[in-house]
Amino acid sequence: MDKYAYLFISVLLFVPWLAFCLSRPDLKKKILKTSVLGGLAGLIAEFWYFRDYWQPPSLFGKATVSPEDFLFGFFITGIAVAGYDVAFRKTNATGAKKRKKFFAGLFATGVFSLFIFNNWMGFNSIFVSSLAFVAFSVVMSLFRKDLWLPSLISGMLTVLIIIPVYAIIFNLLYPDFWNKYGLLSGSAYGIAVLGHIPVTELVWYFSWGSMAGIAYDFASGKKKMTYQNKRYKY
Repeated sequence: MDKYAYLFISVLLFVPWLAFCLSRPDLKKKILKTSVLGGLAGLIAEFWYFRDYWQPPSLFGKATVSPEDFLFGFFITGIAVAGYDVAFRKTNATGAKKRKKFFAGLFATGVFSLFIFNNWMGFNSIFVSSLAFVAFSVVMSLFRKDLWLPSLISGMLTVLIIIPVYAIIFNLLYPDFWNKYGLLSGSAYGIAVLGHIPVTELVWYFSWGSMAGIAYDFASGKKKMTYQNKRYKY
């Protein structure tokens, strides 16, 4: 039954993802576009995470790229991207400078950083990626000071959403999951809180939420304004 744990994460994340889409049709395009990109990123990221962070069983075997990787990246990215807008009733408007090429450069830098700091220097991929996400959030916020608050709150909202999901899966259904499949379990970095939730997971979710929560607005040159039932005001 352990092979269903990873899939169950996506099943539970589907609930807030769908709620965001249904409650905020103005955000649906933004959510769908970024979710697809997040799903693809999820497939790529496991190249590193399977090596030194975790080796979960899936429907297609242990520590192998599977549909769960895409589904997880798909749903968690859409949630992170829309969480702030849904919580604070914000929508997007044009008015800021587009920086798609700059953001593509950040993505390339992140991949390069993993090769250098993880593959070459041996730092664990979960720390390298989390630090990279935070660094990219800071860089984007320095260019767009209006994104500082959305970045921080997006990170916190992502953590708040994942905690009950993890509590159900790893405290109730699969309490030994991380001891079996987490490669940091038993080390100084394998600390768990709120039951059996690894601190490294919460750090990763905060860092990813902080970056993903502002990446679309930064790259596409979107500004936030108040949403009021298809009527908008600054």
